[in-house]
Amino acid sequence: MKIQGCILFLGMLALNACEFKRMDTAKMKQDMENQQIKHVTRSQLSTLASEKGDEIGRALQQQPIRVLSTPAVVDSLAQASASRIVFVPAKALNEPQTDAKIKEVFAAYQYSAEKHLPLETNIQQIGDGSEWVYTVPVIMTKEVNAALVNKKITNPVIESVPENDLLGLWTVYLSRKELIRQVDPKKLEKKKL
Repeated sequence: MKIQGCILFLGMLALNACEFKRMDTAKMKQDMENQQIKHVTRSQLSTLASEKGDEIGRALQQQPIRVLSTPAVVDSLAQASASRIVFVPAKALNEPQTDAKIKEVFAAYQYSAEKHLPLETNIQQIGDGSEWVYTVPVIMTKEVNAALVNKKITNPVIESVPENDLLGLWTVYLSRKELIRQVDPKKLEKKKL
């Protein structure tokens, strides 16, 4: 009887020691997909960066006053998209800490604005290609000017400029590593990029 009790006790102890944890299979599947080796060409990477930039650019352009006045909105968008988003005001063009590539893009936008040409988004590869910068021009509108006058936009780097002039640029920095990590391998296999 003591032996049976001892065996029963040890069996229950063994069952308690085996903790049954539910595995998050969706997370495991995602981790496995992220670990897959992906062959991405330069043109595919450019397309990926452009698509991701377009997605972020649309979000920035939908509510221009809100994103200019609330840094937390921009921060959460950057975190959700695994990117870095910075507003570069027009007056920053002459500052030495502004990146040379951004100065070039800014100058092109200013030239287009002076000639009354349409200002469109732009994608540029930076340096060795480990990072892409997607730029979204911000034009001074009546609404943005009214928000500046009414102090709804309290960002000290944003200064009023004449209507329809270039107020600044949203620069979205996209990492090559993150772009490749986020791409669906099936999309690459089917050559949809």
